[in-house]
Amino acid sequence: MSAATLKPVYRRIMGHIVPFLMLLYTIAFLNRVNVGFAALTMNHDLGISDRMSGFAAGVFFLPYCLFQIPANSVLTRIGARRWLGALMVVWGIVSMGTAFVSSIPAYIGARALLGVAESGFYPGVIYYFTFWLPRALRTRALALFLFALPICNVFGSPVSAYLLHMNVWGLHGWQWLFLIEGAPAVIFGIATAFVLANDPQSAGWLTAAEKQQVERELAGDEADQKASTTHPWWKVTADSAAYFLWSTGIYGLSFWLPKILVTRGASTIATGWWATLTFAFGAVALWWASRQHSMKSLPVLFLAAGAGFAVCGVSHTVGLAVAGFSLACMGLLSSLPIFWSLAAGRLSGKAAGTAIAIVNSWGAVGAFCGPYAMGWLKDATHRCTAGLWAIAVCLALGAGIVAISVPVSPKPART
Repeated sequence: MSAATLKPVYRRIMGHIVPFLMLLYTIAFLNRVNVGFAALTMNHDLGISDRMSGFAAGVFFLPYCLFQIPANSVLTRIGARRWLGALMVVWGIVSMGTAFVSSIPAYIGARALLGVAESGFYPGVIYYFTFWLPRALRTRALALFLFALPICNVFGSPVSAYLLHMNVWGLHGWQWLFLIEGAPAVIFGIATAFVLANDPQSAGWLTAAEKQQVERELAGDEADQKASTTHPWWKVTADSAAYFLWSTGIYGLSFWLPKILVTRGASTIATGWWATLTFAFGAVALWWASRQHSMKSLPVLFLAAGAGFAVCGVSHTVGLAVAGFSLACMGLLSSLPIFWSLAAGRLSGKAAGTAIAIVNSWGAVGAFCGPYAMGWLKDATHRCTAGLWAIAVCLALGAGIVAISVPVSPKPART
């Protein structure tokens, strides 16, 4: 166990910042993927095809990709407290406004605006952790933060499913879904201005001695990183390719799981609960990943996720489809904190913020390609099988890339 792990100051830091950021990301991810459930009834009301539904779900990631690097630059200038809070208020308003779209172009435009608003949040938080924690502790912090993904789906899926049946006051269920699930972003965006500190030096809950300790140890950590870094940019390129391929999987899962389960015979309400079970398995795998001390398992986790999609591709029953999605979810979620611990440690200082944004931008491109390709292939073949197998191949390729780029003897600290 590393010395840093034992120090009370880092326990205090993680206790103050990680739970709140996890809550914010739960809200962000819900606003991003709730179109998967909304599409079950909205597509009929607006006349949206499967191909166009996949495009609209994925178009979020095109502006999301373009604005990440400048967004991280803004964060360094005005601070996380104001920047992250402002982003949340804006995307909450946009998400709620999606309830009132009446045409396909308006829906696509709303998704694109949501991508602009959310573009700075996820890479900003990963960069924000570098202000507070040495590299040895970031895997655990990232894993805890990323618990937002299964939490979002475990609780958000059944809530979204029930909201689809809330046809009152002249509004359809999918409209209530956007209104009710967008409101927390505005509320907690305002709260962010009062809860977060920009960095250890501005944290009123740290003593002067603790602030000096953190500053000194982070400076030493950065010096060690500079001394040990060799050819980092080709590794950033490899990380970008791997994250592109990973993202085709997670968003193919999030956007298409409801529709695929319905086509296998599940009801809308049952689909919400099956999705809860799927992501509950993912949460267990994510907890396991937070306890790992090595990155060598990363290629195996990519392959496990790909195998899950392959199982879904050959399934003809709800049970087998849920089993495949559960395996895919476990592989995808457990690989994420390990991957980001690797990718975020390639460079130090401001270069780290740029590298994180570059990698996440390529992930955004994959997040667009995955749902859109599944929708296009479903329209072309009238089945989901081809899209599921395409994602399985993407994840197998990702396994090969991370197998090459993982350090020979990685020794992240025990967490």
